Amino acid sequence: MSAIKRADAGAAISGLFGTSSATGGLARRASEPAARVEATPTHREQRLRQGVELDERDVEFLRSLSRPRRTGQPRTLGSKFVATGVLAAAIELLREREIDMDGVEAGDLTEMTARARSALQGDSRSPDPRESER
Repeated sequence: MSAIKRADAGAAISGLFGTSSATGGLARRASEPAARVEATPTHREQRLRQGVELDERDVEFLRSLSRPRRTGQPRTLGSKFVATGVLAAAIELLREREIDMDGVEAGDLTEMTARARSALQGDSRSPDPRESER
């Protein structure tokens, strides 16, 4: 569903949740104006979902970072939120640095991780697995 449709749907049902009552606003008199929901500001970049696969150890680590005892918040932040922040920071750093993608094969997560780690650590150049074969 597009962001525009979500905003329209939000405006359509906003009257149900605009007031706190036992009926959720369903018993409201017709003379009351319906509450309006502000649409998402248009100046924000559109965000897209990018699915990634993580092993259970990484998911547990992200969950531990999001817990209230770590954040001081009353509720967990959520491991997906934390993962999004970590990935966004890594992407930001990789935009500033050179990452050698030459020869990385699709599905070779070990090599891709090594190249990204090398670039993020600021190594002068990413490791080339072909050199170890020589």
